[in-house]
Amino acid sequence: MPPLNKSNIDITILNDTNRQECGACIEIDWSAPESIDLARQRIKDRFNDKIQLTYIDLSRGTKNHRASEWSQKIKDKNLMVPLLLINGELRISGQFSIRQLLDAIETVMEMGVR
Repeated sequence: MPPLNKSNIDITILNDTNRQECGACIEIDWSAPESIDLARQRIKDRFNDKIQLTYIDLSRGTKNHRASEWSQKIKDKNLMVPLLLINGELRISGQFSIRQLLDAIETVMEMGVR
């Protein structure tokens, strides 16, 4: 495994449970608290405690300004949900697994991207 970046990495999963594009395509239900808990544990096991995972369901409304901006981008660009954001940058649009989440984190760490 590559050396770990000392800085914090913020992971955000933005979802809109009112906009499920393909119910049969769901590999993992990110709206389920146990899915988020499992992802957090896998992140902690593989990396460290400096990576924060936040889940936001846009269908429930939010006062988070960045989430509101992403909600508009989803509509404007017809993006598929959920979205995986790493340090505020879009990495995956549409369904993804915990393995893909971990791979995306590792890629960002290897590249030293902030």
